[in-house]
Amino acid sequence: MNQQNTEKEKITHSARVVSIDIDGVIGVPEQEQFGSLDGRVATYQRFEEALEEVREGGADKLVLNIRSMGGDVGDALLIYDALRQLDIQVITRCYGYVASAATIIAQAASEGCRELSANSLYLIHCCESSVEGNTHNLSATQQLLEKSDQRLAEIYAEASGRTPEEFRSLMNENGGRGKWLSPDEAVAAGLADTIIAQAAISNDASEQVASLGLPPLPEPKRSLRERVVEGCNSILSSVGLGRLFVEGHSKAQTSAPLTTTTTPSSSAADSGVVDVVAATPIVVSRLMTAKATTTLATEDPLPTTPVRKSGNEGAYDSDMDRMREALKASVVR
Repeated sequence: MNQQNTEKEKITHSARVVSIDIDGVIGVPEQEQFGSLDGRVATYQRFEEALEEVREGGADKLVLNIRSMGGDVGDALLIYDALRQLDIQVITRCYGYVASAATIIAQAASEGCRELSANSLYLIHCCESSVEGNTHNLSATQQLLEKSDQRLAEIYAEASGRTPEEFRSLMNENGGRGKWLSPDEAVAAGLADTIIAQAAISNDASEQVASLGLPPLPEPKRSLRERVVEGCNSILSSVGLGRLFVEGHSKAQTSAPLTTTTTPSSSAADSGVVDVVAATPIVVSRLMTAKATTTLATEDPLPTTPVRKSGNEGAYDSDMDRMREALKASVVR
């Protein structure tokens, strides 16, 4: 029993996956961007705190969700180094606009685990800085920027197996501003490994239920219209009449049953695509061929024309008139 419990604990432990969200401008304190520490990470200090929780929890896999246009290269390099020192699998998943310093962090993934959303755009470029002072200050900043560009190119090269010169060339495009790459272009350039969320979303609930050994899900309920149509057709069929309600038709049709035909599509004539026009056969019944009920026109009496009353109705009205006169006479006295 003790051995089984120990084995179960190992299985649970090995399946533990944690995630960290890197959002906003890297290097800018989270409170200034988001108003509070709500789980999102933007600085190395906050990231190190999150990593400490990962280490204490004994996770076996870390998923890093990156949604950032970049920021401070210094913080990005520190986060990169911290990730590379982990002895667990690291997956980086980039969403939206992913640029500049954010792409450095993305390279810290384990081999083959750099993922890009199918709707993302990717940008690497030369480092930028603002400086003021004399020529010595400007020269020192220039040297720092050049060394930084070289180091970043080496990081990209190490993660992709390409040469730093290839990435220096890509970073120097458009005057050092680089160019935005589609997910396919980023993978081709060696900056990512896999494109995710590009397949159509499918409902695999039935497969998941079956894999868990649970009873199958109930069939989806039919719409009210489908049930009404089936009920009407059932009633008509029971009295020997044809189907009045047909799927796909809002009104009963009295024409002869149509046949399926195919016509070339004008918009796709060259590609050989054919549009299929199909009509559901309709059974003609007596209800469809019966004529509407008609009535003969009548003349309404004019307001001045006296209406002839029946004998009883006339006697009744005469008695009421005499009663009214008697009441009036008694009131006057």
